[in-house]
Amino acid sequence: MGSEQVDFSKVLLEKKTRIYEKILEYLPHHYPQEYYEIVRDYPERQGKYFRPVLVLLANEMFGGRDEDALLTAAAMQTSEDWILIHDDIEDHSYERRGRPCLHEIYGPEIALNAGDSLHIIMWKMLTDNIKVLGLERATRILSCMSDILLYTFEGQYLDMNCIAKNRLDLVEEDYYEMADRKAGAYSVYGPLQLGAIAASATEEEVCSIKEWGVPIGRAYNIYDDFLNVAGIERFYGKEIGGDVLEGKRTLILIHLLRNCTSAERKSISRIYSKRREEKTEREISYVMLLMKKYGSISYAHQKSLEFADMARRAFDQKTSHIDNSFAKKAIRAAIDFVTTRNC
Repeated sequence: MGSEQVDFSKVLLEKKTRIYEKILEYLPHHYPQEYYEIVRDYPERQGKYFRPVLVLLANEMFGGRDEDALLTAAAMQTSEDWILIHDDIEDHSYERRGRPCLHEIYGPEIALNAGDSLHIIMWKMLTDNIKVLGLERATRILSCMSDILLYTFEGQYLDMNCIAKNRLDLVEEDYYEMADRKAGAYSVYGPLQLGAIAASATEEEVCSIKEWGVPIGRAYNIYDDFLNVAGIERFYGKEIGGDVLEGKRTLILIHLLRNCTSAERKSISRIYSKRREEKTEREISYVMLLMKKYGSISYAHQKSLEFADMARRAFDQKTSHIDNSFAKKAIRAAIDFVTTRNC
């Protein structure tokens, strides 16, 4: 199909501007000005815009106009910004997009409040879709977004609950169950479905997206775990080794626990039972060295590539009836991007 014809990084940059401009239309500048400066902080840092660009591309692939999906794309990106504010507090993270997390600057109470405002702004965007798409399509998008977000929070619960209970008995399927919610639904097939609905795709077409979106999501999440221990911090935008600090149950950790000695497993359990601020640099280095020693990092990288290949095959099969447009090529190129990006 020739995904090599499309540079997905360039697609992200080209489509990002219009989405950001639409978001700016909804970000207040009135009293109290200092509060809305805080509300605008994460949106103004501008992430990759991977999810909202998928909204636009799916809309285009299914025959829609950019104008039909622009507000939905803006809402998708705004959802990321408020969720990240909350996530960073829940995960006790220090850095986001190359700068201190919002709660590190203003405290968790004000950060949560700012996130709540972005949450409301997101729903305002989606209800304004009625003026753009009419009641039927706008309602379908609202319903789909509700499902996506609820599924995402289920995944976040599974993630946090494992940390809270210091569970080290997880198998790969447990990881995929979490990843399918946090990355599959939210990062990949959910945004694609939103774009398809904006283009008036049939329910069958919308549902079929999940068949190739789920493996993309798994590849995305696993590769994100890989970057967290093997990436370059100035590109990644978060601290390297942060997943170990936060006690994340990644595929890398699951593989390590399956292959290390019982003595090493006890040491890992002791380290992971500590709160983030109690862990030392030496302990983080110890775990990351074990991950390298037992090939756990390489294993996860290979699994991400396998899921990406699975996604390509499913995509080609399920979209064979759709014209080979630029948007279709760009979505296929996104599959390659998922396992080649540096952030």
